[in-house]
Amino acid sequence: MPGLLDGQRVLVVGTGPMAQATAAAAASSGATVFLSGRDRARTADAAARAGLAPESALTADPTDPRQARQLIEHAGTLDHLAVLAGGTGARASSLITTPLPDAQAAFGRFWLSYNLLQAAHQHIGDSITLLSGSSSRRPVAGLGIWGTLHASIEALARNAALELSPIRVNTISPGGIGMHTDRQLTPHRGQPTDIAAAAIALMTNPAITGAVLDVDGGERLGAYSSE
Repeated sequence: MPGLLDGQRVLVVGTGPMAQATAAAAASSGATVFLSGRDRARTADAAARAGLAPESALTADPTDPRQARQLIEHAGTLDHLAVLAGGTGARASSLITTPLPDAQAAFGRFWLSYNLLQAAHQHIGDSITLLSGSSSRRPVAGLGIWGTLHASIEALARNAALELSPIRVNTISPGGIGMHTDRQLTPHRGQPTDIAAAAIALMTNPAITGAVLDVDGGERLGAYSSE
């Protein structure tokens, strides 16, 4: 994808494999890329794995509105923002049995996205991409926290697409990365590079806004399996 993002500036929020792959893809497409995470050492390592220069690694916790604003101001004027941070409350799962503190921790992803939308809208020239998950539209018993979280992020993006227009706001909904589900429709196991390709597609297609892009091999049509 060389040249697709020539001369553009991209901020990727997250340090996991999907964020790393997206940062690397944006850089190879010609963009100046920044990558941000909450932990300084982990962020520096993720930026290096994405092939970015050390100064491209920015440390901030956007669940704090003040830090979200500081992050955007540090990155400067941007063309694209991709919020691909993973969960902060891995113990959360069931709506019935999950203690409130664990559920609140899981919803840190929602507030992180919310804060960044508020902080970034005056500094973004083109698009914002958020991250949800296939459980938003295919509920799974025992995983209600995640389904509710993912659906809330998609609703946030749809409403932001209206309020922030002409900035385009979209959501990527990944399936299980590196695993098959019981009725996945494709033999391909989802990879971080699949999410990166979707993120670049949303950044570079001016006709897409308010959309949810499923990158799940048809997972939402089947039952969840961790095997």
